[in-house]
Amino acid sequence: MTEAAEAKPEDVEYLRAKLRELKTQARDELEVLRRDRDKMREYKTIRDEHNKEVKGLIESVKAEREERDRINGEITEAKDKRTAIHAQLKSIYDEIRELRSNLVGSPSTDQRRMMRRVEELEWRQQTEQLSLDEERSIVEEIARIEAKLVEIGEEKEKQDKISELRRLARRLKEEAGEAHEKVLELSEQSQTHHQEVVRIRPQLEEYKKSADTAHKNFVEWLKKVKDGEGKLKEMRGQIEEIQGKLRKHVTEKRDVERQELRDHQRAQEREKVETAVEKMQSGKRLTFDEFILAQRTISDDKKKGKRGSRDEAADTTEESSEDKTDESAEGPDPVDDGEVTED
Repeated sequence: MTEAAEAKPEDVEYLRAKLRELKTQARDELEVLRRDRDKMREYKTIRDEHNKEVKGLIESVKAEREERDRINGEITEAKDKRTAIHAQLKSIYDEIRELRSNLVGSPSTDQRRMMRRVEELEWRQQTEQLSLDEERSIVEEIARIEAKLVEIGEEKEKQDKISELRRLARRLKEEAGEAHEKVLELSEQSQTHHQEVVRIRPQLEEYKKSADTAHKNFVEWLKKVKDGEGKLKEMRGQIEEIQGKLRKHVTEKRDVERQELRDHQRAQEREKVETAVEKMQSGKRLTFDEFILAQRTISDDKKKGKRGSRDEAADTTEESSEDKTDESAEGPDPVDDGEVTED
């Protein structure tokens, strides 16, 4: 009998009790494992949702910063333009002041007055009888006035240049004002985007912190789940081992019982045959089944006996043949020619 078949009843009962205990523990452990998995999934969901919020807020902050930086770039350009215009205006005003400082008087008024004087002097030259000194004096005065008129012509050019510079300054002042207004407008837009970044940042930090906390909890519960799965796997291994032992015990016990049943049936058959043969040999009355059994048994015994005689004869013949072969093979004893015999 095998080890399982020879197992004591108390050993089998112990295994069955142990199996029931392990199954109960496994069910309890599975329930705990399910609750741990639910908590793990809960924190994973929270973490993923908050990470999604963090990602969205980061994208918003990025977009706001990019727009703010783009506007700040335009502000820098507008400021640079305004600064360049102011520098140009300063140069123009410096030039106007320089031109104005070199002006003698009003070109138009002085020019008209001097031209009238020249006309008067020329009229005297034409209409009056002048002495040589008077003639020389008029000529010299006309020469001085004409020289002055040349200067006045140059002054007029300066006045025209000043007027042109003033027109340019007014246009540049308008451009500088427009650039300044653009700086103010863009600064307000930039500030709006900056305030949005400031507003979003606390929400972003809050979601980050919450996501980190949820991830930490997820990792803790994941460890519990892994430990629970390990324990449950170990229990299932023990359960399968005990179930294997019990199945082996049941299988081998069934095989033993079947073999015992077959042996019992054979013993009963032999007993029936022996009873039938005994009745036939003693001349007792037989049933039909007993008669058939007896006849078959006697016939089988005779066949076995004849077959046994033939086998014995064959064995005897074979042994005789072998003996003869051995004797002929041996032959007469050899004589040693080199042997000396003493009388």
